[in-house]
Amino acid sequence: MLRCSLRKYPTSSLVSDCITAMAEGLQMCFYSHFVSLLWGDNDPACLCSSSHVDSEWESFSYEISKACTKYERILPTKSSTSSSTAWDFLIDSKYHAQYCKRSPISGTSFLPMSYGTSSIGFPSFLQDEHSSDAAFYIRLMRETLDTLHALYENLKLNVLRKQDLGCLASLLCRVASSLGESSYVDYYCRDFPHNLVDFHSLASATALKTPPCLFRWFENCLHHGCHLSNLDDIPALMCKQKGSAVSWGRKVVSFYSLLLGAERQGSNLSSGVYCEVANGSARNTEELAVLAMVAEKFGRQQLDLLPIGVSLVLRHALDKCRESPPDDWPAPAYVLVGREDLATAKMGSARKETGFGNNDNLTSISVPYMLHLQPVTVPTASDVPTSEVLNSEDTDAVYRSVEDGMEHIFTSTTQLRYGRDLRLNEVRRLLCSARPVAIQTSTNPTASDQDLQQQQLWNFAQRTTALPFGRGAFTLATTYTLLTEALVFPKIILAGRLPAQQNATVNLDLSTRSVSEFSSWAEFHNGVAAGLRLAPFQEKMLRTWIQYNRPSEPNFTHAGLLLAFGLHEHLRVLTMTDAYRYLSQEHDITTLGLLLGLATSHRGTMHPAISKMLYFHVPSRHPSSTPELELPTLLQSAAVMGIGLLYEGSAHALTMKILLGEIGRRSGGDNVLEREGYAVAAGSALGFVALGRGSDAFGFMDTFLDRLFEYIGSKEVYHEKFLNATIAADDQSGNTGQMMDGSQINVDVTAPGAIIALALIFLKAESEEIAARLSIPDTHFDLQYVRPDFVMLRIIARNLILWSRIQPSIDWIGSQIPETIKVGVFSMSEEAIDCDEFDAEALFQAYINIVTGACIAIGLKYAGSRNGDAQELLYSYTVHFLNEIKHVSVQTPSILPKGLLQYVDRGTLELCLHLIALSLSVVMAGSGQLQTFRLLRYLRGRSSAEGQVNYGLQMAVSLAIGFLFLGGGTHSFSTSNSAIAALLITLYPRLPTGPNDNRCHLQAFRHLYVIATEPRRVQTVDVDTGLPVYCPLEVTVAETEYYDETNYCDVTPCLLPERSVLKNVRVCGPRYWPQLIKITPEDKPWWRSGDKTDPDPFNGGVLYIKRKVGSCSYSDDPIGCQSLLSRAMHEVCDTPSTSCSTQLNRASHSSFRVDQLVSTFSANPSLIAFAKLCCESWKDRSNGNFQDFCSQVLYECMSKDRPSLLQVYISFYTIVESMWEHLKIGQFPFYDSLFPSSLKVALAYSGALVDGRISSGGIIQATFLESLVKRVDNIFAELPNLKANFVRYLGTG
Repeated sequence: MLRCSLRKYPTSSLVSDCITAMAEGLQMCFYSHFVSLLWGDNDPACLCSSSHVDSEWESFSYEISKACTKYERILPTKSSTSSSTAWDFLIDSKYHAQYCKRSPISGTSFLPMSYGTSSIGFPSFLQDEHSSDAAFYIRLMRETLDTLHALYENLKLNVLRKQDLGCLASLLCRVASSLGESSYVDYYCRDFPHNLVDFHSLASATALKTPPCLFRWFENCLHHGCHLSNLDDIPALMCKQKGSAVSWGRKVVSFYSLLLGAERQGSNLSSGVYCEVANGSARNTEELAVLAMVAEKFGRQQLDLLPIGVSLVLRHALDKCRESPPDDWPAPAYVLVGREDLATAKMGSARKETGFGNNDNLTSISVPYMLHLQPVTVPTASDVPTSEVLNSEDTDAVYRSVEDGMEHIFTSTTQLRYGRDLRLNEVRRLLCSARPVAIQTSTNPTASDQDLQQQQLWNFAQRTTALPFGRGAFTLATTYTLLTEALVFPKIILAGRLPAQQNATVNLDLSTRSVSEFSSWAEFHNGVAAGLRLAPFQEKMLRTWIQYNRPSEPNFTHAGLLLAFGLHEHLRVLTMTDAYRYLSQEHDITTLGLLLGLATSHRGTMHPAISKMLYFHVPSRHPSSTPELELPTLLQSAAVMGIGLLYEGSAHALTMKILLGEIGRRSGGDNVLEREGYAVAAGSALGFVALGRGSDAFGFMDTFLDRLFEYIGSKEVYHEKFLNATIAADDQSGNTGQMMDGSQINVDVTAPGAIIALALIFLKAESEEIAARLSIPDTHFDLQYVRPDFVMLRIIARNLILWSRIQPSIDWIGSQIPETIKVGVFSMSEEAIDCDEFDAEALFQAYINIVTGACIAIGLKYAGSRNGDAQELLYSYTVHFLNEIKHVSVQTPSILPKGLLQYVDRGTLELCLHLIALSLSVVMAGSGQLQTFRLLRYLRGRSSAEGQVNYGLQMAVSLAIGFLFLGGGTHSFSTSNSAIAALLITLYPRLPTGPNDNRCHLQAFRHLYVIATEPRRVQTVDVDTGLPVYCPLEVTVAETEYYDETNYCDVTPCLLPERSVLKNVRVCGPRYWPQLIKITPEDKPWWRSGDKTDPDPFNGGVLYIKRKVGSCSYSDDPIGCQSLLSRAMHEVCDTPSTSCSTQLNRASHSSFRVDQLVSTFSANPSLIAFAKLCCESWKDRSNGNFQDFCSQVLYECMSKDRPSLLQVYISFYTIVESMWEHLKIGQFPFYDSLFPSSLKVALAYSGALVDGRISSGGIIQATFLESLVKRVDNIFAELPNLKANFVRYLGTG
């Protein structure tokens, strides 16, 4: 058995390129003949798979030489005889010579078609066989010369193929000599003078044409433009559209053509070459050339392979496009011009490394040595010293490692934003419920002290149980969880510790109070807080993970977790079977959390199955034949609110009619204490269903408005007949009853819900009519019949309807107060009138409720805006209310009458104080402002002696702290209709008195603020290091009816305005490359990460930027003193010219400083590596010229942010120095004889800059090029016998 292994392709790249070029350039008959000679008559060893690369080239050269020898044997015989045939006459004619000159390759074959049928034998029908051989080999060798010369020009543009180029030049010299092409031989001998040894005498034949030369074409283009350049300098093979052998040269020619004014005709250029252009706009020729480089996959790796002079023009184009490239470029184009920040934003990748690694196109465009640095790890919560996290109040080592649900908040972003102080640590301390609180007692306790301890514990327990409200807002969407891990809930510790007694633990006495009931709702809110901290998943939350976290026995914590998942819209993955499985547990609070969660997850969808589930928990909607179900009022309230959320904005007529009836209806159970909360839930649900629809929501049912005003207690009755009929129908209901006192509606119960419904239905409607009917009592008589808290609600509703008129000013708040009340209050505060004439308490109660309602309206209008005027105003009112209770040393202008505590009870003042503080935190949401935070910390820390023990007030303070640091400073509030409705329900001005108080408002509704949140934080990340950095942004806010278009500056990480007013975001400042993000203001929610239909321009809050070389980051150099690069470099590089030993010592010390300096001012790996290389090389060099040159090059590249020019400068310098070294040792000709051609192109580039043929602003110093020319002239002037040799060369050829 004989086994034979044949190679399919040559292993020699040069041979492979030659064969490919001949296949594309020769006619089929010539190529078939040559291949048969190469593979048929050659040594069989060359076909072996183990043959050497050199042997392949030797075999290829041998076949070409053999063809030349055969041609030379035929040529003398042919030339000695005259043309014996007409064919020979045509071949020898001048016309044929000119035709070959114009079209050397694509001409029609002179051989008959039958000649190609035999690749070895010759046709027998030719009259003169000898003449046929001559014509055949003439044509074969000429086409071979033209084809391989095109490959030769192609290889001249690749600095790594210089050895192959020398071999090919020797072969082409042999072919041209045999053809008598003296101009070709001279051309190759100029490039490689060693060929003169073998070909010192040439044939006396006259050359037919001048060899094409790409370097000459480049020069002519730069001197005269593409239109005036000689197209004969471009090899014809490069003009073929699908040629691969010389595609390298074709690409470079096409880039030069586009840069220097060539016209595009489809995919062809006026210079005759083919070129593809990527999609994207181009405002000038440089941008067009960049798009062509992207389409041709010609990146920085390929650019480094070009000769230095040729690459300068293309580097110039990239540099000109770097400052402000168009917005619609593909990502590889941004990478090519050195804007990786824009490329990352274009790809929409959250992590740059992942995006670049998975994109082959980007990898081919980028530079191989530009390896991106790994991000430095930023200390997380576990790395932060505990002494910084805990205050002196909580220094016990036993409790330092306790999980409080906030340990993850310390990230690189939060440290960057709040790292200059300890405010985050303080927030964590204030909202921590997992550690016992410190109780201050004497060292030797007595029995009375123990009672005091229990009283303090009870007061602290009121605060501890309210902390989950703020913790949920503080940690909103700040962490991710593994789908294989269970969710951990922080504990709620109601015990205390005694620092005076070695931190002994004291438990709350269980015998005097029902602690289980006391902590049940606290556990619910704790579950909500734990669930809210989970960021929305990029994909849907796994249904199995929710089931995995389901406890074996239902509890309050998991019920809260379900509500949190619903607020994050995670419950969409649950099936109806899963929901019924939860309902079958018959756990009321779990059912409550599930109903609210499902309704919130499917908000506005009118999902029929969920609608049935919600209506099932509203007994008034059951048929009369249905057995009566005992459903708690809390559950009914949640179901009614769920209906409103599910039908949000739909204006569904039947649903509105049902909810309108529910406002005036008591629950079916025995518990009627929570009927006001049920009416508020029904009114809020009605407002959600017809949210912002105004009068259009009612259609033909105009009596709806009258019914709502009847519930409010309005005096006008427009449809009395309809109302009486409805009341009579309601009386016939078997399991429900109308809440009336006699024949009148109990407005004390129905008014709050009806007012909220009107406020939401006519939200931003600017309806004067509706606002006028929500009248404020303006006489002393009317004040006796309207509850003061209803006055507050009416003020809020009126201003939500007249949205555009809300102004953050004292005058506007004063305009809300009726003149009678205003005059009476100020007169009584100055004791100008006798208070016995009217009810002073009613007057002052109405006054402070009006002011508080106006402040709440301002808080809703400017929610999340961080408006300075609104913040100042609300802060001033908060301090004034606080001063009425206890004097604080804060100086603010007098805006309230003094002595309010004489006429208003302490509880009302405390309620108004905390509602205004809560409104202030809504305005400053996510900002973490210190002034507001200090105020809230003071409110939280007031002792029980000051009356600060109420659960509802502690809940307001906890929520306010959470809002101020919403989502760890990453989120803020929106002012869309849905957001305002959710915030109004959250801020409902009736606070609970205890942890179990749901009488007036269901506590679970306080978490609906999540609907109003938006992740508007933007963080800038250095694209080279992957680290978050400070960066100034210029934000443009679009023009509205209230103000003109405005610009303001902020420093990242920061919060952006709402999408409805956001127009532009621009990276500004001198240290980073500019970047402009244009946005069309739209009244839409903030972008969601991963939404393909509405892509996020901010990449999920991450904006990649690129630092300019020569500048420090703002964290390393806040005021810019270190960015004076020139002074620093000159200090490092300024060295005296002393003795050699002194210079070596100085070089060692200075090089280390340069190394450090470069790494400080740049993250570019090429610059850092070059600096380190110079450090090592300077130690071994006695000549300081190279060191000085490297220092100047470093300064040039860093100050102008052009790291790629390192290769250009160093290559020019080393080549000229090597020429000088060769001259000194007598070695001539020089090894790199192609350098002068490259230098001439560089000089032409410098001239084109001066003449304006390319855009101004050269990337390389013109004086440096002039010095190179002078140096080369000096070298040639020093050559021995140069003049004599040049004269002999011109004389002999």
